[in-house]
Amino acid sequence: MLQFRSRRGFIRSTAAVVTGLMAGSLGKSKAEAFCADSLVTSPPSSEKILNFNPQMGYRRLGKTEFWISEVSLGGHGAIGPDMVQNRMTVLAKAVELGINYVDTNIAEECDLYGEAMAKLSSARRDRFFIGFASWPEKVTEEYEANLTFDGMMRCIEDRLRSYRTDCLDLWRPVGATWGEGQTQIPTMLMVSHRALDLVVQVFEKAHQQGKVRFLGISAHNPKVFRRVLNEYPQFSVIIFPYLFLTRELGGDSLLELAKQKDVGVIGLKPFGAGTTFGIKPREIHGAVDPRAAVLIRHMLQEKRIAAVIPGVNTPEQLLENVRGSYERNHPPRPADEQVLLECKRNYLAHLTPDYRWLRTWEYV
Repeated sequence: MLQFRSRRGFIRSTAAVVTGLMAGSLGKSKAEAFCADSLVTSPPSSEKILNFNPQMGYRRLGKTEFWISEVSLGGHGAIGPDMVQNRMTVLAKAVELGINYVDTNIAEECDLYGEAMAKLSSARRDRFFIGFASWPEKVTEEYEANLTFDGMMRCIEDRLRSYRTDCLDLWRPVGATWGEGQTQIPTMLMVSHRALDLVVQVFEKAHQQGKVRFLGISAHNPKVFRRVLNEYPQFSVIIFPYLFLTRELGGDSLLELAKQKDVGVIGLKPFGAGTTFGIKPREIHGAVDPRAAVLIRHMLQEKRIAAVIPGVNTPEQLLENVRGSYERNHPPRPADEQVLLECKRNYLAHLTPDYRWLRTWEYV
């Protein structure tokens, strides 16, 4: 049986982990070489930013020292009879627009992106900083009885095969997701110390073997991130829902705590799973809404967010999202406030029961 070390032991190991992160470039690809050179505290030259586009804004992803595009690409969204071709068109456009971070979740999603990248000379694996989950493992309390060291390691190795590589950038086990075996909100939203201890042990081994560079976590419960930030310095990135209407909770800000710990923050579901546009979740199906750029431009005023990662169906949607970065310095227009009000009303009116948990993320 796996013996867990004490949290004090984990803290003592932090210096060795950080040293390993700084030394772990491995020299195996353009992306890997970039990681070795990017350990700086000021923006690197444009030549050292993957897929650099002068119109795109780039932000430092916390202590990873990687500079990512402030509008990046979430993994959900492939549509059509040929989903590989769909992802190929989206990834090619992403490189052109200056996007350099891709975040993927479920196993099939990673397989899809890996296959698309393998077929694209312009958008291969080494053109992106790649974040990936551990699937089907989920680290919430309802599921944790099924978690094992070997099972998590197998998931990491499976994702290396998905992307046809021997090293990926950010392993970020996932907290709450709706699915089989997760039925009760109080437990499915929390991540225990036992699960976090196991995650850190798996990461340390995988990092030592040169399979992953950095550790992150995604979840749907703000308490998870406070636990991670205050007790587990091995984590470099946190990923949580950041909506266009999210506001800082004065005196108890998760954003400020992440900044103090130098942990990168990625915002997912910026459009409330599509509800902000007056539709139910998963009903977008390729539609382009010009309000998307307004919402993203508004969200990017928060400088403690490294990037937002909307999922997209088509290159046209991607272009609309990126416009929010390209126009980030434009002065607010009178119509923008009306867009924000319309989208807030839509969001509140169209949240389905399985997405009501997003209301938790209106304040951080």
